[in-house]
Amino acid sequence: MELRKFRERARMTCAQVGEVLGWSANTVSRMERGLRRDTRPDEVSALLAGMGVTGNERAMVMRMATGHREQGWWEGTDTNLSDQARTYMAFEAKATKIVDVEPLLVPGLLQTPDYYRAILTGRGDDPLGMNNTISHRLRRQLILSRPYPPSFTFIVTELMLRQPVGGHAVMARQMRRFSAEAERPNLTVHVIPTTVPAHPALFGAFAVLEFAEERPVVFIEGRRSGLFPENSAEIKTHTLAVEMLMNLALDEQESLTLLAQIGEVHEKAG
Repeated sequence: MELRKFRERARMTCAQVGEVLGWSANTVSRMERGLRRDTRPDEVSALLAGMGVTGNERAMVMRMATGHREQGWWEGTDTNLSDQARTYMAFEAKATKIVDVEPLLVPGLLQTPDYYRAILTGRGDDPLGMNNTISHRLRRQLILSRPYPPSFTFIVTELMLRQPVGGHAVMARQMRRFSAEAERPNLTVHVIPTTVPAHPALFGAFAVLEFAEERPVVFIEGRRSGLFPENSAEIKTHTLAVEMLMNLALDEQESLTLLAQIGEVHEKAG
């Protein structure tokens, strides 16, 4: 984020920075997004020089490049996480507000172990590795209860809530967890009812993360990886999609009422 901020301040594109240093635009872009894990401090130093960053600003970034920063739980451990997942969790840890749009699945931060296991089974994951994967998910969920957590808005669909992933008994427990987490003061849930014929979430899951002093970051979730679009127009498209979804979704109280109703359906069926 710091590298991108300095590049934009210098009014340079990734291609222009790369031309100065003899790198490709893709290399510069991957360094900015944290997707080039083998980046060396001397490369960061060269990048800063190419953008004219000096003094205290350069010293601050070089401290980060050499490892003098707060480390997240996912770093330095053999978690088999993708580069995109590591980058997302680093953003997640620093965000002040997160809007998570999930049309097909319960948001990861709210999933119960049984629900997540059902998803992994449906995806065809190796059963021997599932406990480790589920443990990582539970550790990630600690962000909900940390001191000074970000504010969370989860936008989900009624259709997803009614899908008995793992069976009605698993889904009943998941709905109880959903309702309990919705009572957190920093967390709101909005449900898009099935009466809405079409909406932006039909194009897939995504998250918009906001920061105190940086522009928003958009994460588009894929099956096993994800994308961080850099184009400002594409980022704007997703922030506008959030606004549209909020206008189409039920308000907070209506959403909680529907959650309870759907939970009762799963309870009776289970």
